[in-house]
Amino acid sequence: MSILIGIVGKPSSGKTTFLNALCGTSAKTADYPFTTIQPNQGVGFVTTPCVCEELGVTCDPRNSECIDRVRKVPVKIIDVAGLVPGAYEGKGMGNQFLSDLAQADILIHVVDISGSLNEEGEIVDPGSHDPMKDVKFLENEIAAWIRGILKKDWDRAVRKADTEKKNIVDFITEKMTGLKIARTDVFKAINSASLNTSTVKEWTDDDLLQLCHEIRKAGKPIIIAANKIDRPTAKKNFDRLKKEFGEIIVPTSALTDIVLKNLVKHNKVEYVSASGRLNPTGSMSPKEDSIVNKIQTEILEPYGTTGIFETLNKAVFNILQLQPIYPVADVTHFSDNDGKVLPDVFLVKKGTTIKEFAGIIHQDLFKNFIHGIDARTNRRTSEKYELQFGDVIKIVAAT
Repeated sequence: MSILIGIVGKPSSGKTTFLNALCGTSAKTADYPFTTIQPNQGVGFVTTPCVCEELGVTCDPRNSECIDRVRKVPVKIIDVAGLVPGAYEGKGMGNQFLSDLAQADILIHVVDISGSLNEEGEIVDPGSHDPMKDVKFLENEIAAWIRGILKKDWDRAVRKADTEKKNIVDFITEKMTGLKIARTDVFKAINSASLNTSTVKEWTDDDLLQLCHEIRKAGKPIIIAANKIDRPTAKKNFDRLKKEFGEIIVPTSALTDIVLKNLVKHNKVEYVSASGRLNPTGSMSPKEDSIVNKIQTEILEPYGTTGIFETLNKAVFNILQLQPIYPVADVTHFSDNDGKVLPDVFLVKKGTTIKEFAGIIHQDLFKNFIHGIDARTNRRTSEKYELQFGDVIKIVAAT
């Protein structure tokens, strides 16, 4: 399954720094609005314990990486122009922003949790802006954007639903196709909004807006990266937002992650982003030593990591509910036909059957599917078997 993750937020919140930390890119950053004009793209990696350790083999990755028995699976990332209030009406870089995000599967909302930027992304006194407003305004902007798409031909669609008994779900689904929002998402949204499709002519503008909020939740879920967590005013704001949003908000410091990677590059420290493990390995200047100590005591000790990879992992595994699956041809050696051990790993939606997975690998495997084999137990599986997290499987096909 090809995944695209969109990084969103108001100007200067740290979106591009987050992208650079996540992907090792060097996109331009600055403390003024709209540094990003054209969308920046990169490849990030979600991490999961590789099954090679459990199976007692040394893997030979092809479409991913395995470092210290941790499999790093690539996903595409896009960082777009900052969003300001009124974007759905074209303010700021609004129209471009929303179009760039149309194909994203999930959004990482990078929020300046220190409250040091106003609605337009301009610097203000630390703590004087409420980051809760940033979260709400972005949700409102995207919902209003979706409503704008539905409003085109909406009156005609309502008349047909009333007089010709046309299914309004068909109209909404067709309008949402370009946004990578499925029919199942539309059904879920209608139910969540408690709307009756048989009385669509009675829906108000508020009903339609609420529906669009639910469509966004179903088709473009959001996880919040509480960025700049190291600043003095950040913790109080984070604790308050944590009560509201629970597990979908993660404390992060993108700039800290980049600083640590630069120290690694110059052989000053050993640092593992995914775990937050930090060890000095070389001589450092007094300033560098002070920076490392501050990072250790103010970020890594209270929060565990800089939050960059934790945010990405939560987005992919917890919210999108994707699972790593390892296909093999030889269940004895866990290898492909060329002898490569556990060469590939695919991220597939929870609930995917083994036959559906065969089609993800190649359509011929789907058409000629006979059965699957669980490589751990060497047991056959039927075409209806639903894949489990970390499965190692063989597809048996007629050709």
